[in-house]
Amino acid sequence: MLAQGQADRLPFAPEVIGSHWSCSAQADVVAVNWRERAILLGECKWSTDRVDRQIVRDLIEAKTPLVLRDLPNQGQGWSVAYACFARGGFTDAARAFMDAHRGLCVDLEMLDQDLP
Repeated sequence: MLAQGQADRLPFAPEVIGSHWSCSAQADVVAVNWRERAILLGECKWSTDRVDRQIVRDLIEAKTPLVLRDLPNQGQGWSVAYACFARGGFTDAARAFMDAHRGLCVDLEMLDQDLP
């Protein structure tokens, strides 16, 4: 993900990448640029089933506010980007919902192409 940020394939260049676990929220992938106050939240699914719209919706509508609460000033003034990583791919509805939020849908084929 650092390489993707440096190659301008992400909305910002991440300074820190990991996951987020707190009492109220869990996010599989988190990339942060503290100077720019930018965060990318991601969901990973390794099932052979395609990710559906509800999984994407949960990331954006349910998890995001919980993760933002754990940031300084409860995330006010932060820009948020999204990514979903799915071994089995995505339904059309999931892609459309992610596209509407300018998020990334990363499937196994895309990973194979981008990994050195």
